[in-house]
Amino acid sequence: MGRRPELLRQTLSSLLSQFDFEHIIAINDFRDDATNEVFKTMCPQGELISLDQQLGHHAAVDHMYQRVNTQWIFHTEDDWQFSRPIDLNRLHETISMNPWMTGICLRSEADFELCEADQRRVVYEQHNEFPLYRLDAMHKQWHGYTFNPHLAPVSVWKRFGPFSSFKKERHISRAIRKSGLVMPYLVDGGCKHIGRDSSVSNKPPLSSFWSRLFR
Repeated sequence: MGRRPELLRQTLSSLLSQFDFEHIIAINDFRDDATNEVFKTMCPQGELISLDQQLGHHAAVDHMYQRVNTQWIFHTEDDWQFSRPIDLNRLHETISMNPWMTGICLRSEADFELCEADQRRVVYEQHNEFPLYRLDAMHKQWHGYTFNPHLAPVSVWKRFGPFSSFKKERHISRAIRKSGLVMPYLVDGGCKHIGRDSSVSNKPPLSSFWSRLFR
């Protein structure tokens, strides 16, 4: 998260109204005060990581995951909206029953706005009463892993990480796909992207003065 405090507020408001988490860890690799304050206000029990220098996305995720002491991670970023509760216990049961899954992503199918040709490549499956869809037939590299909101075992990161050894997300996905693993999506995961028009990559870099703040 970082540099989008109002999007973070929307994300946390929708997420925490649908799910309960005993442990919450966040890292703001951009170190801005506004984002930090939103997190501390809305997640006073959470652990906020604020470093002296920017790590970059994958290294920041590695740094955060090193602090996880549970077997499962629900991963999200600061520009998603959640509209329905999901039984996370049954979701991780489903993943455990299917060793070809790296996890299950909650991004709703409608959020992709697939063209007609891509829609024909979607594969629908039912697992543990969860209706899932797979997009791996669309591309040989993508959909082995995604940073979109998902539930996954920490063992995936331990096996294929550190993520900082990969340049881009698709390279992580490609390495995982080579092992025969895929991340399917929940048909109605109740999760949509709200940050398309507010990418941090389009914002000017922080000055050296602000580099002491947060990610």
